[in-house]
Amino acid sequence: MKTFLVFLLSVVLLSCGDKKLGPEEIRPLVDKWRLEAVEEATGDKKWTPVSAKDGYVFEVRYDGVILDASGLPACCAPSSLLFNGQKFVIEPKESLPQNPRCALVLCMACDTWNMNLQNDTLIVKYCSSTGSRFVRE
Repeated sequence: MKTFLVFLLSVVLLSCGDKKLGPEEIRPLVDKWRLEAVEEATGDKKWTPVSAKDGYVFEVRYDGVILDASGLPACCAPSSLLFNGQKFVIEPKESLPQNPRCALVLCMACDTWNMNLQNDTLIVKYCSSTGSRFVRE
Protein backbone atom coordinates (compact mmCIF):
# COMPACT_ATOMS: atom_id res chain seq x y z
CA MET A 1 0.00 0.00 0.00
CA LYS A 2 2.83 2.39 0.90
CA THR A 3 4.53 1.70 -2.44
CA PHE A 4 1.28 2.41 -4.28
CA LEU A 5 0.87 5.77 -2.47
CA VAL A 6 4.45 6.76 -3.33
CA PHE A 7 3.82 5.81 -6.96
CA LEU A 8 0.53 7.73 -7.06
CA LEU A 9 2.11 10.80 -5.48
CA SER A 10 5.00 10.79 -7.96
CA VAL A 11 2.60 10.52 -10.91
CA VAL A 12 0.56 13.45 -9.62
CA LEU A 13 3.65 15.59 -9.02
CA LEU A 14 5.12 14.84 -12.44
CA SER A 15 1.87 15.67 -14.19
CA CYS A 16 1.78 19.11 -12.53
CA GLY A 17 4.86 20.34 -14.43
CA ASP A 18 4.80 22.95 -17.18
CA LYS A 19 3.23 21.76 -20.41
CA LYS A 20 5.81 22.01 -23.13
CA LEU A 21 4.81 22.65 -26.70
CA GLY A 22 5.81 20.43 -29.59
CA PRO A 23 6.88 21.50 -33.11
CA GLU A 24 3.35 21.05 -34.46
CA GLU A 25 2.01 23.53 -31.89
CA ILE A 26 4.39 26.31 -32.96
CA ARG A 27 3.51 25.87 -36.63
CA PRO A 28 1.70 29.28 -36.72
CA LEU A 29 5.08 30.93 -35.95
CA VAL A 30 6.91 29.22 -38.80
CA ASP A 31 7.53 31.96 -41.34
CA LYS A 32 9.63 35.02 -42.10
CA TRP A 33 8.90 38.07 -39.93
CA ARG A 34 9.72 41.73 -40.68
CA LEU A 35 10.13 44.30 -37.92
CA GLU A 36 7.36 46.88 -38.21
CA ALA A 37 7.47 48.82 -34.92
CA VAL A 38 9.04 48.95 -31.46
CA GLU A 39 7.24 49.62 -28.23
CA GLU A 40 8.16 52.84 -26.47
CA ALA A 41 9.64 52.43 -23.00
CA THR A 42 7.14 54.88 -21.52
CA GLY A 43 4.72 52.14 -20.45
CA ASP A 44 1.92 53.72 -22.53
CA LYS A 45 1.77 50.83 -25.03
CA LYS A 46 2.69 53.21 -27.85
CA TRP A 47 4.44 51.86 -30.91
CA THR A 48 7.08 53.69 -32.94
CA PRO A 49 7.14 52.61 -36.60
CA VAL A 50 10.43 51.32 -38.00
CA SER A 51 11.38 52.27 -41.55
CA ALA A 52 12.11 49.49 -44.01
CA LYS A 53 15.81 50.40 -44.13
CA ASP A 54 16.12 50.21 -40.32
CA GLY A 55 14.06 47.06 -39.90
CA TYR A 56 15.24 43.50 -40.12
CA VAL A 57 13.82 40.11 -40.96
CA PHE A 58 14.11 36.85 -39.07
CA GLU A 59 12.66 33.41 -39.67
CA VAL A 60 11.25 30.81 -37.32
CA ARG A 61 12.08 27.37 -38.70
CA TYR A 62 9.78 24.34 -38.25
CA ASP A 63 11.78 23.20 -35.20
CA GLY A 64 11.81 26.64 -33.56
CA VAL A 65 15.33 27.58 -34.63
CA ILE A 66 15.63 31.32 -35.28
CA LEU A 67 17.35 32.20 -38.56
CA ASP A 68 18.47 35.59 -39.84
CA ALA A 69 17.45 37.07 -43.19
CA SER A 70 20.18 35.12 -45.01
CA GLY A 71 19.05 31.78 -43.56
CA LEU A 72 21.91 31.45 -41.08
CA PRO A 73 21.37 30.87 -37.35
CA ALA A 74 20.54 34.20 -35.72
CA CYS A 75 23.14 35.62 -33.36
CA CYS A 76 22.03 35.68 -29.71
CA ALA A 77 19.11 33.37 -30.45
CA PRO A 78 17.11 31.96 -27.53
CA SER A 79 17.13 28.37 -26.29
CA SER A 80 13.35 28.45 -25.77
CA LEU A 81 10.25 30.36 -26.78
CA LEU A 82 7.29 31.30 -24.63
CA PHE A 83 4.51 31.14 -27.22
CA ASN A 84 1.16 32.49 -26.06
CA GLY A 85 2.14 31.63 -22.49
CA GLN A 86 3.46 28.09 -23.08
CA LYS A 87 7.11 27.07 -23.24
CA PHE A 88 8.75 25.54 -26.30
CA VAL A 89 12.33 24.29 -25.93
CA ILE A 90 14.27 24.76 -29.17
CA GLU A 91 15.97 21.54 -30.24
CA PRO A 92 17.46 21.77 -33.77
CA LYS A 93 16.40 18.85 -35.96
CA GLU A 94 19.10 19.58 -38.56
CA SER A 95 22.71 20.65 -38.29
CA LEU A 96 23.25 24.40 -38.36
CA PRO A 97 26.09 26.15 -40.18
CA GLN A 98 28.19 28.73 -38.33
CA ASN A 99 27.15 32.35 -38.76
CA PRO A 100 30.41 34.32 -39.17
CA ARG A 101 28.70 37.56 -38.10
CA CYS A 102 28.08 36.16 -34.62
CA ALA A 103 31.80 36.40 -33.79
CA LEU A 104 31.39 40.18 -33.89
CA VAL A 105 28.36 40.31 -31.58
CA LEU A 106 28.36 40.50 -27.79
CA CYS A 107 25.17 38.78 -26.64
CA MET A 108 23.22 39.55 -23.49
CA ALA A 109 21.79 36.50 -21.78
CA CYS A 110 18.17 36.20 -22.87
CA ASP A 111 17.42 32.50 -23.11
CA THR A 112 13.66 32.82 -23.66
CA TRP A 113 11.80 35.04 -26.10
CA ASN A 114 8.17 35.75 -25.27
CA MET A 115 6.09 35.56 -28.48
CA ASN A 116 2.45 36.49 -28.79
CA LEU A 117 0.78 35.91 -32.16
CA GLN A 118 -2.47 37.56 -33.21
CA ASN A 119 -3.49 37.06 -36.83
CA ASP A 120 -0.39 38.00 -38.86
CA THR A 121 1.17 40.21 -36.16
CA LEU A 122 3.83 38.84 -33.85
CA ILE A 123 4.84 40.67 -30.67
CA VAL A 124 8.24 39.59 -29.37
CA LYS A 125 9.51 40.58 -25.94
CA TYR A 126 13.11 39.78 -25.23
CA CYS A 127 14.65 40.33 -21.79
CA SER A 128 13.14 43.76 -21.32
CA SER A 129 9.51 44.65 -20.85
CA THR A 130 9.29 46.52 -24.15
CA GLY A 131 8.41 44.64 -27.31
CA SER A 132 9.00 44.53 -31.02
CA ARG A 133 6.13 44.11 -33.47
CA PHE A 134 6.65 41.99 -36.56
CA VAL A 135 4.47 41.21 -39.58
CA ARG A 136 4.68 38.26 -41.94
CA GLU A 137 7.13 38.90 -44.73
